[in-house]
Amino acid sequence: MLGGAPPGSGDVHLIAFGRDGSDPPAPEVPAVARSSDGHHGGDLEPSPAGTAQVPRAVRHPRVVHGPPLAYRVPSVVPAIRIPTPVKTSVETVDPVTVKLTVEVEPKRVKQAFDKAARELAKEVSLPGFRPGKAPRRLIEQRFGQGVIAQTAMEAAISDYYVEALRSEELDPVAQPEVDVENFDEQDGCTFTAQVEIRPQFEAPDHTGIEVDFPEWDVDDDEVDEQLETLRERFAEVDEVERAAGTGDLITIDLTVEVEGEELTDATVEDALYEIGSGGVTPKLDEEAVGKQAGDTFAYDDTLPPDYPEHGGKEATFTVTVKDVREKTLPDLDDDFATTASGFDSIQELRADIRNSLLKRRIQEAQHELRGRILEAYLARVDVPLPPAMLEEDKEQREHNLAHQAEQYGLSVEQVLEAQGTSREEFEENNAKQAEQTVKAQLVLDALSAKLQPQLDPSDIDQEIMRHAQTNSMPPEEVAQIIQQQGTLPALVGDIMRRKTIDEIVDAAEIDGAPSEEQLIELGLAEDPDAPDEDEQMAAVKEAMEAAGADPSTLIVPGQDDGPDGDPSELIVPGKD
Repeated sequence: MLGGAPPGSGDVHLIAFGRDGSDPPAPEVPAVARSSDGHHGGDLEPSPAGTAQVPRAVRHPRVVHGPPLAYRVPSVVPAIRIPTPVKTSVETVDPVTVKLTVEVEPKRVKQAFDKAARELAKEVSLPGFRPGKAPRRLIEQRFGQGVIAQTAMEAAISDYYVEALRSEELDPVAQPEVDVENFDEQDGCTFTAQVEIRPQFEAPDHTGIEVDFPEWDVDDDEVDEQLETLRERFAEVDEVERAAGTGDLITIDLTVEVEGEELTDATVEDALYEIGSGGVTPKLDEEAVGKQAGDTFAYDDTLPPDYPEHGGKEATFTVTVKDVREKTLPDLDDDFATTASGFDSIQELRADIRNSLLKRRIQEAQHELRGRILEAYLARVDVPLPPAMLEEDKEQREHNLAHQAEQYGLSVEQVLEAQGTSREEFEENNAKQAEQTVKAQLVLDALSAKLQPQLDPSDIDQEIMRHAQTNSMPPEEVAQIIQQQGTLPALVGDIMRRKTIDEIVDAAEIDGAPSEEQLIELGLAEDPDAPDEDEQMAAVKEAMEAAGADPSTLIVPGQDDGPDGDPSELIVPGKD
């Protein structure tokens, strides 16, 4: 809203536009529906008098529309009257800030006054006139010329500002500071708008990046460690009449007092505790060694820093031992392999564990590799960073920290202490991360504009599914939020950046990566020689014919119903 002195007084009028000239953004929505650069496409943009209003997302480049997020645009657009363009000039304040000077002819300003009068006429009822039909002179008498001028300016300046941005092909990233120098029907309108914009630069070449694949091999010790964990799961536990030792299990009752007050939430009964696990406090492991069934003992220790309300305080722990149990681990032989996993031999079990570790290690390495390649690419260019984008990114992390503290019933300082950091260290790291994030976004967007990665409707569906899984929400609810809040352009931007990173990675020269055969064997890559589903189906039918069965009785999922009316699932060898 405009405020301050009437138009033409020379005072500064600050207008709270959205960063692209639209109305201020809607209330905050879940992270899935928020744009990394703050745009909130989909709202109707302010448009000059006499022009059609079109959803911003329809104008957004590279946006693919498809169910369930289709924007419906009339197939026939009525003829519209094009207003006289505004006159603009641009002064560069710094690499990410410009000052626009905008001039509008008196004719268009008069149209804005007339429109404001018509809108105000709808708010009053004057004798002899239908609502909204009273002449302007009566509206001026009722409201005063100043109210009409203020209403006209509030509505029109945003239209002129958007036109000026388009005319100069500027991409703002923050709200403008607008100074209206003149706004009247005789002399027209003149105003300036200073605003931060995306910097102009050439995206560097993305090919030829050399990088080593992160360590991904698995040694025998790691396999042995997993086998020991598996043995622990299948251990036999027997109660014994002797003093407890490290590795034994004890059944205990436990109470905790802080400053003479018992913490009811910390009281447990008949809990099974393994000595040496450090599951309560390290001192419990020391005190429990040598104790027998029926013993009661107490000790003082410090509560963990993240313990709600009392984190880091001295507490008195009182423990009663009810019994002592001894674990007996099974032998690592073929019988154990069969019992624990269904494999016929311990060698097969070891091989399966190794492959599982390899798969996980390679997936982690692939993720780290993308980070290394992206870091190397970003180092090829220096980009000025708009302060507004940096501030927004930092505020988002601070919001996440406060939300985390609220979830656990802690203060922000307690959460930081539990993470082993201080407020000063957090703010320093937050500033560095904001610089990295904003630079990556700007550079990837510039490279994406050059490479133009292909965007399919299925990409949007997959992104919605990814957000749904991350936020534990139904995909339909995520799609509804995106549609209601108009954040489809932000979603598309995330997809395009990810596809751009894919192209950078594909063009890199990587040393020490696992072979394609290893990736196929581990299920991390598709086998180009594997038969497709139709070929597999044909093979099954051929086998049925060879066995004397009628292939026409084969029930295909989704095409026919089984005897109970439910689709019967065909199990194809080699498919999950």
